[in-house]
Amino acid sequence: MLIAAAACGDNSQLTSTTASSTPESGSTAGDTSGSDPTEASAGTDSTSTADTGVPTSTSTADTGTDSTAPVTSTSTSATATSTSTGDTTEDGTSSSTGEETGVEPCEGPLLNCYVGCPEELFAVPPYVEEFDDPAQYDANWSGTYAAPTVAGGALNFGPHPMTLDWQDNYSPTWSKEEYGDALLCARLRLTPPMIGVPDEDMFEITSRLPADAAFETGAMSLGLLTADAQLLFRTRIDEAQWQNHAEATFPLDRGVENTLDVLIYAQGDKYVAELRNAAYPDDITVLPATAQFSPTGLVTLLGWRNSEAVHLDRLVIGGPSAEVYDQLAAELP
Repeated sequence: MLIAAAACGDNSQLTSTTASSTPESGSTAGDTSGSDPTEASAGTDSTSTADTGVPTSTSTADTGTDSTAPVTSTSTSATATSTSTGDTTEDGTSSSTGEETGVEPCEGPLLNCYVGCPEELFAVPPYVEEFDDPAQYDANWSGTYAAPTVAGGALNFGPHPMTLDWQDNYSPTWSKEEYGDALLCARLRLTPPMIGVPDEDMFEITSRLPADAAFETGAMSLGLLTADAQLLFRTRIDEAQWQNHAEATFPLDRGVENTLDVLIYAQGDKYVAELRNAAYPDDITVLPATAQFSPTGLVTLLGWRNSEAVHLDRLVIGGPSAEVYDQLAAELP
């Protein structure tokens, strides 16, 4: 995936989620010694495919080779957009599109108008998770290793002990349902340390991971790498080798909690992400990318070596509404 770059141990193995694995520096392959994405296809954790059918900016992304040794990373061209969009009121899950959400056309990226992942972004009915009911979370998600926990109305990744044992600092969870072309919106809070350490304090979301694939292979992952304030689409292609699809920087304050809204939309081989920091509402990052992966799969969430906990407050997944579909499609590469 995106976030566990080259930070774990020294003997990572590229294994499918149907077999146990020992990730290394940056490797976060799945494991069946606990529970893993493969097990979501058997027994009580059977997977189903959600119906997410959809209704009928400007800085250049930094591409090139990832210099983090010993990881080898290749990159393809992509263009990210950081858009100044005017005043936006931070109002939880409400929209700023006018008196009625979604009625007036949204100018600029969708996160300029839809704050906090409101359901108006989605066709009815989306999957909504506010992490206020541990039983609902357990019914829809599976975690392992230092699995994230539901507490305080959030899904919490860490804080991790920052030891040399990667298993103590690795917090993955995955959906029990498979999704196809879908829109995902996440509201999360994270606190980067004052001094950023490469390959630490990271969070990632992966779309459409095949149930038999390792966590960081065979799918598109969006990583929030706080050491470099970097938003990155990438895929692991070997034990410690990554292919970068697109990358950009985003505004981030260190030593304080940042509230972020993240959108990811997948349509066929095309992807686009938006990121909005509530402290910088006029600076929204739009990141498109293209790569060919499975048309359906699991959603995975991962916290890696988080010195301060990452809190996921809200997650919504579904087909985009008719009001936003055209704009999303226009942002695709």
